[in-house]
Amino acid sequence: MTLSHQFARHILDFYQRELPPEARSRARTAIIDTLGVTLAGSQQAGSRKLRAAVVPAAATGRSRIFGTDLRLNALDAALINGTAAHMLDFDDSNSHLHGHVSVAVLPALLAIADEQESSAEDILQAYVTGFETAARLGDSVGRYQYTHGWHPTTTVGVFAAVAACAALLQLSETQTAAALAIVTTLVSGIKSNFGTETKPLGVGNANRNAVLAIRLAQQGFSAGELAFEHHHGYLNVFNGGADNYDVTPLITPWTGDPMLLDRIKGNKQKPFPCCYAILSPLDGILSLREQHRLTPDQIAGVSVGVHPIRYPHINVPHPENPLAAKFSLHYCIARALIDGTLTLDDFIDETLFAAPPTRALMSRISLYRYDSDNTGGAEVAITTHDGRALTQFVAGARGSTYDNPLPDSLMEEKFLQCAALALGDEGARRLYQRLNQDNFL
Repeated sequence: MTLSHQFARHILDFYQRELPPEARSRARTAIIDTLGVTLAGSQQAGSRKLRAAVVPAAATGRSRIFGTDLRLNALDAALINGTAAHMLDFDDSNSHLHGHVSVAVLPALLAIADEQESSAEDILQAYVTGFETAARLGDSVGRYQYTHGWHPTTTVGVFAAVAACAALLQLSETQTAAALAIVTTLVSGIKSNFGTETKPLGVGNANRNAVLAIRLAQQGFSAGELAFEHHHGYLNVFNGGADNYDVTPLITPWTGDPMLLDRIKGNKQKPFPCCYAILSPLDGILSLREQHRLTPDQIAGVSVGVHPIRYPHINVPHPENPLAAKFSLHYCIARALIDGTLTLDDFIDETLFAAPPTRALMSRISLYRYDSDNTGGAEVAITTHDGRALTQFVAGARGSTYDNPLPDSLMEEKFLQCAALALGDEGARRLYQRLNQDNFL
């Protein structure tokens, strides 16, 4: 049996499993959080530009375009909503994938679900199936793609979106295998576009490509039977040879607890709208700021150490604009030291971005690669003008594990702030209340 057929069989079998209550609860939390950041992202300049380019030629349909009154066809809805969902980099992430699961799965899934008028229960089940796929394929390809410049949210996540949609539509094993094989040739997304509007566009395109692969498979479109294991197939091309991947997580039965319930590598929620790799440093810096009641004028220098895998894409001492500043540890730390937090305005407001106090503090911040094996931790040190050396090690950011969660009150506050950008305060509150009811979608 080919790898695509084994992969497809496990996806469809998993979808038929009865989910534990905790998996349903965590899926629901992830979906609500993703809808919030999608609404916020829909109001940003990049999303407006994309709609201006796509909508005039787009066929109408039943799929919602979040943050607007539009309803379009599923392909364009997946593209537009997928881009909006990742526009602010405020969405959840996952260590199996080395990227962002929900924005890779949910826009395509909801675009299809709108057309099918699917129930909330079926959407939850399909979302968890997509998450399982992302985590297992992420484990199979490991860090290789991430460290060699691919963006796994797209290059791995696109298969998760195919899995979720195929499960929701109850495609046959043959159709699902074909969709997975088709999408191997639609995979794209490179990290050089981090800090630009093209990073989230890649996520939107992955969602669109997943829907396209599903539609083509339904039409009997052909694809290579060995699309994964061929010497020029997905695994060898994107992972550089058999030494750099292990298909065991894909081909062994998908039993045991859903990967969504992994207490260490499950779903990671963000308290701040910046690159995930900056969250642990922020926790350490804000803790020192509060403990010692620091003000910016007291600070002589700041030094931050992170794992080498995190270093390259957050070592941006001179970001060109607020969007690029999401990947600048120097900017994020400076703004947090000045205001005691980071908000969406820090990555939208040009005045905050260019403020002289921020720029002055950024020049006193340095970043280095530390020796710890902990990929999610950070060493932080602040020296003061009066000679103090204040240090802290953060093993993992708040929200990075289920044993170190973001409090429910913060998750609610985050949703309301995000959704209010599109719906206003009262509209955001009404939507939040509806999403917390049984038939929430």
